[in-house]
Amino acid sequence: MADNSENLETLPTVTESVEAAASRIEKLKGELKDQADKAIGKAKETATAAYDKAAAKAKELADIAPEKAREVKERAQKVAEEGTAKVRATVQEQPLAALGAGIALGFVVGWLLSGRKKD
Repeated sequence: MADNSENLETLPTVTESVEAAASRIEKLKGELKDQADKAIGKAKETATAAYDKAAAKAKELADIAPEKAREVKERAQKVAEEGTAKVRATVQEQPLAALGAGIALGFVVGWLLSGRKKD
């Protein structure tokens, strides 16, 4: 019977230890949940800020795109006009050379497009 009484005496101590451990586990679970909630909240804030920044940049680029397109079009027109003016001046200054160059160019393009096969 001495063994049983010793076991009965240690039973409250073990029960108290188990209850204390369970209480600590519950407390740790609560702390971990709080930390996880904070981390999720911070991740949401960071993602929202990144999205807002990207959306603002996209809007900014969309707003300036028509202006940039107009500038490129104007530059292309200017280059085309300058090229046309140079060709016109060359033809007026040297009409025979321009005629010869045109004929030669026509011959080369015709030869390339004819698809001639070698015998």
